[in-house]
Amino acid sequence: MTRRLLMLWVSGYALAWTLVTVLLDPTVPYDAVEALNWAQNAQWGTPKNPWLVGVVMRPALWLPPDVYWYASHFLAIAIGMAGTWFLARQLSGSTRLAWLALLTLNLSGVINFDIICYNDNYLLVMLWPWMMLFYWLAIHRNAQWWIAFAITAGLAIMAKYSSLALVGFIFLSTLAIPSIRRCYREPAFYIALLIAFALIAPNALWLWNHDFAAFRWVDSQIKPGFNLQMFINLLSIFYPLLILAWILRRAGAGLQWPVEWARRVMLGVYLLPLLVICGWFLFHDGGRLTEWLQPFFILSPALMVCCVKRDPPRSLSPAIKGLIAFAVLVISGYVGVMTMNVANAGQKMRGIIPFSQQMERRWQERYETPLSYVGGEHMAQWLTFYTPSRPQIITRWDVATHPNIYNVHISRRQIERHGALLIGRVGVPCASETFKRALYDWPEMKIDDTQQIAFQEDSAYPARPLCIAFVSPVS
Repeated sequence: MTRRLLMLWVSGYALAWTLVTVLLDPTVPYDAVEALNWAQNAQWGTPKNPWLVGVVMRPALWLPPDVYWYASHFLAIAIGMAGTWFLARQLSGSTRLAWLALLTLNLSGVINFDIICYNDNYLLVMLWPWMMLFYWLAIHRNAQWWIAFAITAGLAIMAKYSSLALVGFIFLSTLAIPSIRRCYREPAFYIALLIAFALIAPNALWLWNHDFAAFRWVDSQIKPGFNLQMFINLLSIFYPLLILAWILRRAGAGLQWPVEWARRVMLGVYLLPLLVICGWFLFHDGGRLTEWLQPFFILSPALMVCCVKRDPPRSLSPAIKGLIAFAVLVISGYVGVMTMNVANAGQKMRGIIPFSQQMERRWQERYETPLSYVGGEHMAQWLTFYTPSRPQIITRWDVATHPNIYNVHISRRQIERHGALLIGRVGVPCASETFKRALYDWPEMKIDDTQQIAFQEDSAYPARPLCIAFVSPVS
């Protein structure tokens, strides 16, 4: 019965948030455009992330991409929430504390509106709780669980390289802790290593052949500098733990460092990489620290209830009901903000959708053929997501510029055969537009005609001139 309630809660949560975001969000975030492009390229790596982001987005090539974006996010969140419950249940030995840990997640935006804009973090929120659960079972029960750990850890690393911080300290624990070091006498552990290697090796080869583009991108986001903002970022992510600690104290359950070695190890492999990351960002600015910390939060309630001295003598029912009510309040508040368009949240960038449809109509009226390729400036990338014919970008991979959206399959012959629609810079009229970004890749490309239109991003901005150019297909 308990597990049925768990499945009912996480599936209902995912369905409710999927419906709300599909119906009310004005446009998807730019990360969705990136993910769809990486799915089209179908390579073992991308300029920002490993290969799992693109693989997970592959179904969007055949399904409505905006619906799939939100549905896949909240399905992943639901799986991660269930993993948090099972992890908390294993570490605390208490079903009540497992529910308390799960519902504490409702206090954070990490499992709803904060996660929508990322094409990678939601995968970590899904994978990390199960990865830690399998690690616990491997060191506490049976070495066969190393295989499940290797699969989830390998996928987590292939979702985002920051997973290496957590997985790296877990690997160090197999060398430093005598009770865990016995795994090197188990065949299952070596099978696990082979599985992890098979998942990671193709991406390592891709990085080698693409100038380690993803690592260079991360490095470009971070600059040396003392960063006191780090403490505010920590509080903005982990403040629900203060409320959880207060609830536990009110229920008569004190907190202490665990006595059992395995629970201490779980806390150690979690806290050490977190301290290293925070220490690094204390002396480096940029890199969106909150993005690095979000996956760590999904584990934190389960690890906190691991530190409970004894099962709370007082009832947790009022706290659990309050946390459920807060979940309802959050989604109701989200609906209110979107419907009332608070701070332009319900209309932001909405003009991109009719603009994309308008570009499709203009192309078909002119050439009576589907729009297959688009190029030019930033706005062209949005057409690959929202234009009904799903055109591909004509930007080629360039080892010097490392474009984050590009087409690994494009050729000059394809452009000549199908033509292309070029999009200029917003606010630049045709008299000043050069389309140099598209012509940099394809200098031999001949522009057939140009048209100037008025583009309005949303109701908060005035209409501005935008020049489009037609490269005619071979008739």
